[in-house]
Amino acid sequence: MGIVHEDSKFQFSFKYRFFNTESDLVNDLPALKGIHFAYTQTSFWDLESDSKPFQDTSYKPELFFLSPNIDTMFSSLKGFFIQTGLEHESNGMAAEESRSTNYLYIHPILILYNEKSRNGLAVGPKIWAYVDNDDETNRDLKDYRGYFDLACKLGQEGGLVISSDFRWARKGGSIQLDATYPLSRFFFNTLDLYLNIQYFNGFAESLTAYDVHKEAFRIGLAVIR
Repeated sequence: MGIVHEDSKFQFSFKYRFFNTESDLVNDLPALKGIHFAYTQTSFWDLESDSKPFQDTSYKPELFFLSPNIDTMFSSLKGFFIQTGLEHESNGMAAEESRSTNYLYIHPILILYNEKSRNGLAVGPKIWAYVDNDDETNRDLKDYRGYFDLACKLGQEGGLVISSDFRWARKGGSIQLDATYPLSRFFFNTLDLYLNIQYFNGFAESLTAYDVHKEAFRIGLAVIR
């Protein structure tokens, strides 16, 4: 087992609600509001080579249901949602280089928010099971990625936000830390981007080298956070 230092990462995501929330069908069946499709694509970028190639890419389409805000009777708890779904992940390669897996998951999300200070905290544990994992090329993926993730996000609306993702697996833990700050604070409220500082240490950030320990420190830009 070696250690890989990869410093460049490019990622984009989107989600789409399937049903028009003002349609007659949704009025009759309100649960349809929660059905979404999402997609995330993550590429690791070799900026040191002449052609600047993407060395590794993960493709993650997903179908999920997000519950409406659940009333918990706690005034300080501004949001409590439950998300559950099916996610596919693959690296888009063939033969021995192919990697793919699927997850069934449940993801409760709790949100605390103080309107006066505009400070907030979101906590989201996520538990998953592997479904139809590719046992030919990544049989032991679960030993490096595990079955559980804990995501936390703390910060102030319009200010600094710190987020963390922690996973534990049989081969060891993995952690990602992100700090984001609005660049509009520096550019007269005109540039709608965020400065993003990220640190990752662990396994299975990508599928192709899921069993190789990686440590990376990155500085870049984010459109949302």
